[in-house]
Amino acid sequence: MADAWWASWVPAVAPYAILLRLFVDGRMSANELEVVFLRFYKLDPTDWSSELFDVLDSFFADVDAYCGEDGLREVVHGLDETTLRERAGETFDKLQRLAG
Repeated sequence: MADAWWASWVPAVAPYAILLRLFVDGRMSANELEVVFLRFYKLDPTDWSSELFDVLDSFFADVDAYCGEDGLREVVHGLDETTLRERAGETFDKLQRLAG
């Protein structure tokens, strides 16, 4: 059996990488990602390096800015699902460079 693609990642980063990949690949909606990522991130006790923290915290801000309601999104200047998916891909790439 081949090793999972995330097996060589820094262990604390692997769950984030898996979550991001599920979302980027379209196997998870933005609403699902929002619930899982925010809960996971807020409860994560990891003492991150400053570089990894900056990447994850930046994506936290993106997820926090996501708004699934079209009318409200314009009012609050939120992100739509397409933009959040793009940001998730960028975040995945950054994490891969730092921890993959």
